Amino acid sequence: MKVFSALLFLLFFQCSFASTYYISPNGNDDKGNGSLAAPWHSLHKATSTITTPGNTIHVLPGTYIEEVRSTLAPGVNIEGEGEASIIQSALREEFVAVIIALSPEGTDGNQHISNIKLDGNKRTTSWAIEIRGRKNFSIHDCIITDFDDRGVVWTGRADNAEGAPGIYATGNSFYNNTLTNCAKFDSYGRGGLNIGGQEGMLIYHNIITQAGRPKGTNGWPIKYYNGGFLRGCKIYDNILTKEAYDGTTWDFAVELFNVSGVEIYNNTITGSIDLNHQEKKDYPYSVYIHHNTIGPRMLQPKIETGITLEYETDAAVIENNHFNNLGTPFLFTPREGSLISNVTVKHNLCENIGVSGNTHQGFAMNFLSGGAAYYIAGLLIDSNQFIANAAASPYYGIGIMSTSAACNIRITNNTFKNFSVAAITANPAYAIDSMYIQQNIFSGNGNSNKPLFIRGMPDNYSFSGNIVKNDDSEGSNPGFNVLQQLVRPMYYEIKNSSVLEFLALIAGLLGFVFLCRENVYVFPMWLINRSIFLFINFDADLYGLMAINAVYILFCIYGWRLWLQRDRKQHRIVRITPHTNKELMLQPVIFALAFGCLFAGFTFYKQYFTPGTLPWQDAAAYAAAATALWFSIIKKRISWYWWIAASIGMIYIYYSRNYLLMTCYHIGVLALCLWGIIRWKKRTISRRSHS
Repeated sequence: MKVFSALLFLLFFQCSFASTYYISPNGNDDKGNGSLAAPWHSLHKATSTITTPGNTIHVLPGTYIEEVRSTLAPGVNIEGEGEASIIQSALREEFVAVIIALSPEGTDGNQHISNIKLDGNKRTTSWAIEIRGRKNFSIHDCIITDFDDRGVVWTGRADNAEGAPGIYATGNSFYNNTLTNCAKFDSYGRGGLNIGGQEGMLIYHNIITQAGRPKGTNGWPIKYYNGGFLRGCKIYDNILTKEAYDGTTWDFAVELFNVSGVEIYNNTITGSIDLNHQEKKDYPYSVYIHHNTIGPRMLQPKIETGITLEYETDAAVIENNHFNNLGTPFLFTPREGSLISNVTVKHNLCENIGVSGNTHQGFAMNFLSGGAAYYIAGLLIDSNQFIANAAASPYYGIGIMSTSAACNIRITNNTFKNFSVAAITANPAYAIDSMYIQQNIFSGNGNSNKPLFIRGMPDNYSFSGNIVKNDDSEGSNPGFNVLQQLVRPMYYEIKNSSVLEFLALIAGLLGFVFLCRENVYVFPMWLINRSIFLFINFDADLYGLMAINAVYILFCIYGWRLWLQRDRKQHRIVRITPHTNKELMLQPVIFALAFGCLFAGFTFYKQYFTPGTLPWQDAAAYAAAATALWFSIIKKRISWYWWIAASIGMIYIYYSRNYLLMTCYHIGVLALCLWGIIRWKKRTISRRSHS
């Protein structure tokens, strides 16, 4: 009780002795005493004199030309009478603010700056306000305009080093302000409001505009400072405007780094939200972005984004936003080793997606890594509407590109419309485990409204319960796009194939050429082919395929030895012959045994084979190849029919699983098989005529 009484006494004491001091354009710094009757002339004089917490410096209406930086002590307030109280700067030094509040980290400011106008004097002054190390500080109902480099710099650190502060600044707020034309871009973008080292900071009811400079020189309305490090901050009910992307500067209206528990909501944004390094840590989410309206008034000639999440992203929630006239509403740009985990995107309306000029650029949602290895573990895309501009439709809706491994991707209850090649695409698709596309509505999209997968199929994949409208009155099927659905996938397969893989394919085809010619070199060629694929399978942990290739290698070694055998007259022991009745009965037995072993392997050890494997289809094709190989070794003409069956099966398997290079390889094999039948038939007839 005594402590409580003492606190009340101190509070009463402080309030009782808190005073208001005045500055006026008609005041006098030398003769004035700061009273209303004898005000000072400059803000610098007032801040130099008034240092006792609880006191207030009142800026009377008029224009003040400040030639010296004002240092604001903890606990001292500055307030004016709105836009009539104008602090205009004559400072010319770079990175120097008109008002600075600098203290050790964690210092309690318990103060505010309010109801004044800060004028950068046609961008001749660098910064308006700089706050370092203080908590419980607010800036509200101010007008800040025409500063050259930055408007407000606000950091929890006391120095200018990159990194998290030792003590985060708490209780700070920036609200009801109008900030215009206070950030520049000169290969590096600054912010009108720059924040760092903040916990629980509130930024609301502001109008921040950065579009008044020549193209390519505008910075961002809100940007991180000192590496960001923002925890539990909220940005809401603001109007933020950034100049459109022109190919030089980015379109960021908000750019933050190292965020945890940050909430961005109820804003109207022309420009994009760009976040980097999102980790939830002690919060339920890393970022919660909801109920914003984002986008320009019309489609732009360059790709405008809505929300960009860079590097790692953990437990991000994006919901109930309205995106309009954007090239890519959602963009993920992970880097090497980044993990995107537990991301939820739901109940968003994305309208008129595209880029003006009918360029087919953009995505509804794109994962773009520049070739770096990144990972996805948990992605829910639910109950969104992705509507592309019909005249300038992007090729793809959702694009999951270049991931090294991804799992638990759920795309449910969405509407996809007017994407000219495919509503959903993945490259490489084999890297995805557990992908469920269910209960969606697809209308007017390419690829017959089905997903387009490049390089394989997702494992544990489901496409079910979807409504597919191939001939919808609101959007027709764009038809087959040769360049995007055939040439582009083939390009990516060739690009991502190694020299060893090409060597293996060439050796395989040469093997069939030698087989057609009954040349023993068929076996060393096939040994090269199978040995290379054995090591490729080993590198990919596909031990089931390794086993198949190992058996194939053993058969080739045996065949090579058998074909080299000669009788006493140096004639070949094994010659091309038709099959006997016994061999005719043996064929289905060999096929059945091979099929049974392979089917069991594909069924019970599926994890050791290529993703998307279907046991009976793969077992049938490989069993046909095994039967063909055996009868090729003993030189039976019937072997070619087994090779044809195996080739047709392989063509179907690889084409249905989006491996176009291997599809072309087996088409080549099929053509050689047809030639082989003719060659072996002629050689058999020729030998009969000589006998």
